[in-house]
Amino acid sequence: MYIVVRKKFLTCAALTFCLVLCSCGSFQNSRQSGAHQGNEAEAEAADKAPEARQEEGYGTLLVSQGVSLPVSVPSVYVDVTGYVVGREKKVVFAGDRHGSTFDVMRSADHTVVYTGQILTGQRDVLSGELLSIGDFTLLDEPGVYYIRTDIGGQSYPFGIAADTYEKFFLNLLRNVSGVGMQESPAGVCDVSFGMHVMMYALQCNGTLFEAAYEHLDKSEQDQQLVTQLLYMGKWLCSRQQENGSQYDDYEATAAFCGIMAMSRDIFGRYEARVGEEYHKAAMAAWDWLEQQPCTTKSAKSARFYAAAQLFRSEGGEAYQTIAETFLEEKKEDYISERFVFYGILAYISSEKNTDRDLCTYIMQDIVDKVEADCKEIEKDYLFGVGTRSAEENMSHMLHLSFINYLTPSKEYTAIIENTIQYMGGLNAHGVCYVGADGVWSDIESIQGHPYEWKGILLLGMSDMLGNFSEV
Repeated sequence: MYIVVRKKFLTCAALTFCLVLCSCGSFQNSRQSGAHQGNEAEAEAADKAPEARQEEGYGTLLVSQGVSLPVSVPSVYVDVTGYVVGREKKVVFAGDRHGSTFDVMRSADHTVVYTGQILTGQRDVLSGELLSIGDFTLLDEPGVYYIRTDIGGQSYPFGIAADTYEKFFLNLLRNVSGVGMQESPAGVCDVSFGMHVMMYALQCNGTLFEAAYEHLDKSEQDQQLVTQLLYMGKWLCSRQQENGSQYDDYEATAAFCGIMAMSRDIFGRYEARVGEEYHKAAMAAWDWLEQQPCTTKSAKSARFYAAAQLFRSEGGEAYQTIAETFLEEKKEDYISERFVFYGILAYISSEKNTDRDLCTYIMQDIVDKVEADCKEIEKDYLFGVGTRSAEENMSHMLHLSFINYLTPSKEYTAIIENTIQYMGGLNAHGVCYVGADGVWSDIESIQGHPYEWKGILLLGMSDMLGNFSEV
């Protein structure tokens, strides 16, 4: 499928930059934690050492008797998704039992390829952990490695390659619809916001997605993003009830209404049948919303999102009034709620009679909030993300990617990259949220977010990559 998304421009008078929604160009459409990747050295040792088998059998016996055993947690944290040739590479050690040096071992033959110093540990204010850093930026030979210390053990395996991020991006694309969609109001919101940010990434950096498709073979046609977005839209439509709602839930119905309007605007002009289906679904959802009381803060934010999307797609004074009245009453802090921020993306990208002064005010507030986050992040010498919450990290990455697209900054790009590494295992808990194969971990903190977080990563990486090297 080939789709062309027009360039849209919106100039905010008080700012010195333009909000440009780039042309998409013409384009076709399990958990992987470090534990799943395994550790070759440990596996070989287990095979050769009878003591290890005996200890395992003893542990199994204890568990069978109802005795709980502590979970083994690595104390050497690396980015399991991989490092890039020519860029910074660091490892973080937890606690004080790791010695003063570390070795980088080649996984293929378990030989030492680099030895580095472990800097004196510092107490991380945010996590409370004693953490130390080791740097191995000078190691640029492509391959698969792991970190070993004589005292603290070893890390999960990781790769080094020139095209690490390109491969990661392709694998994220291949796995957009790789997990089951949650049959609940929260699941509808997650899929809807995931679709929103993915389509926004297409609008901003469509040429990158077009280039990515050249690296997918014919058997992977259904893994092109447009195909997966259409599948997600079909799934959402199939869950709409006869009364127009999603689960009789206000927020889920508003999210559905908004994403149907956006999908119709992007896909409908090229596929008339799809456009009609999305339009009918959006109108039925809006009619249901209008029949419900809208008095709470959360309901008003949700209705704003739906109205902003309908205003962007269809115009209309009624939608415009609802959207602009909400924004004028809110006055500030436009990035603290998902419905509000995604609604703002829809409103300011509209070609139809937006209030330029209001857009300028909104943009200035968002820039100020992002700059304040960056100042806090500067204090985080360990991970460079400024928070220890995966959810907050992904929210910051979304906002940074948005501003970085408008006014590119090395500082913003560095934080986006740090966040990718954080989600890949370089964090205070050594948790790999998403693996190099683009598969998200099946852990509690991921629940309710897989599609939205996939979209945010695709947006951040598409803005950061810019183009593809050979993969």
